[in-house]
Amino acid sequence: MSGDVTILGPDAKPLSPAVRAAARVQMAKNRLIASSAYQGASYDHPSFAKWRPGTWSGQSALTWSRSELVDRLNDVARNDGWGAAGTSRLVDNIVGSGWTLAARPNHVSLNMTFEQAEEIADKIEALWRDYTQDVDKWCDAERTKTMAGVLGLAARQRFGPEGEAFGVIVWKDNAPLFQTAVQVVDPARCSNPHGRMDEEFLRDGVAIDGDGAPVGYHFRKSHPGEFFAGNTGMWHWEYVERETEWGRPIVVHAYEQKRAGMTRGVSDWAPVMRSIKQSTDYEDYESQAAMLNAVMAAFIETPFDPEEMLEAMGADYGNDGIAKLFGEMSAAQKAYYGAAPIDLPGVRINTLQPGEKATLTKPEHPNANFEAFVNAALRKVASAIGVTYEQLTMDWSQVNYSSARAALLEIWRGFTAKKGGFASQFMAPIYRAWLEEVFDKGLIELPAGAVPFEQNPAAWCHADWIGPGRGWIDPLREAQAASERLAGNLTTLQQEAAEQGRDWKMDAQQRARERAFYERLGLDPGKPEARSQASAAPPAEPGDETEEEVNGRTSARRHPAGIPRISRRKTA
Repeated sequence: MSGDVTILGPDAKPLSPAVRAAARVQMAKNRLIASSAYQGASYDHPSFAKWRPGTWSGQSALTWSRSELVDRLNDVARNDGWGAAGTSRLVDNIVGSGWTLAARPNHVSLNMTFEQAEEIADKIEALWRDYTQDVDKWCDAERTKTMAGVLGLAARQRFGPEGEAFGVIVWKDNAPLFQTAVQVVDPARCSNPHGRMDEEFLRDGVAIDGDGAPVGYHFRKSHPGEFFAGNTGMWHWEYVERETEWGRPIVVHAYEQKRAGMTRGVSDWAPVMRSIKQSTDYEDYESQAAMLNAVMAAFIETPFDPEEMLEAMGADYGNDGIAKLFGEMSAAQKAYYGAAPIDLPGVRINTLQPGEKATLTKPEHPNANFEAFVNAALRKVASAIGVTYEQLTMDWSQVNYSSARAALLEIWRGFTAKKGGFASQFMAPIYRAWLEEVFDKGLIELPAGAVPFEQNPAAWCHADWIGPGRGWIDPLREAQAASERLAGNLTTLQQEAAEQGRDWKMDAQQRARERAFYERLGLDPGKPEARSQASAAPPAEPGDETEEEVNGRTSARRHPAGIPRISRRKTA
């Protein structure tokens, strides 16, 4: 009998020498892994002995975990106050009451002058306001929201439990002005038809090409958790292409690709789920303990053993002996105090058996470390989702100007990045589809020689989206700083106004209307610039005087003793 061992593969044929050689190399690595050069990769350290996370790609890890993960996060959003508050803070700071369009068509690429491009941009912005603020809400396929509501709902999904937002751009033939409308789609509806495994060109409901670019999406016709009589939509899928053959967007999908190759999004809340669950459970346990201890509890202590007492009396202490003894004692005690009651006005007096005493419990809750534990968990949650602890909890008791200013600057960078990514993935395709309709209907008249929309849609779709303002901690100081930046040509009115959620053109038009109205009434509209400079000057101290000219310098201020507050020149 030969001593050679033949190893067969899944096809019942002997493994090739190359495969066997690779297996020997891997086995050698496994033997050496316990004493890895990097301690973090070893298995002999107690902290790493059972830590075997496996090798997952970004998308495969999400595919196997997505359903359970999203369900748990949605439960947190429904039932946990901090979870609901965190998502609301993000949406309020990123979307607010909606975004204002600042159209910026690239006049160079479109063969126009800057002035011509600005004139067309003003017309586009006016039409966009009519479309997005329509009182009949035709921009929403469900006709329940303006564009601000559509954007807010999508942002709640993108920055909430789902970690992504879907929208389908539909065509409404019965709309009176613009037929372009948006249907926000729940991300749970995007999945592989009939539970199919992922394939080379199908990943978690997203059809991709050889480069990994999405070409279409499979949507259930109904949410998988939507149960009602006659609902068969959850068992039927519809394939929707990403865009038309001429490039008009159909499906918009906003998510952050945390690893290369991911076709779906994962929520920023995922890494802190354990902390949320632990802090919630801890809070429940502490609340239950506090409630139990809030009830006055007492124990009765007796100095004798009833069995020993009956035995000393020579009485039978069978099954009903003890019960009979206590019954007779209680009856005698009741009869005694009934004949000679102790009566104190407004006081109820209870009596005990001879020798007994009542011992009250001593509550030990709430735990002294409860607040520190919960605050630590909330700081971790706030850091993970991109807000400050104070924003999440609305607790500003430990904040001063310096810390608030530093936190605002740091957090604002994160909000700006999130807003920019969300705008490019969700709002920009919607704007592109709508703008195509605008040009197709001839609502914008192009100057001679200008490049039409269909030849360069990217140049026509350049735009800024003005969201909620950053806010001011010290309005006077920050307004003065903005004035200094403008005076030094370090910024623009557009930039300064956008940081406060304003459109500088609309503000200028409003100021012009107000000035004209004052003038029609014969009132002096005043000069804001002069008032601003006057208010910026520090108030004069009592006894100060102004010296018109001292050694060639003007507006020198004097001390009450008459000494000018300047350094006098030394005579040569």
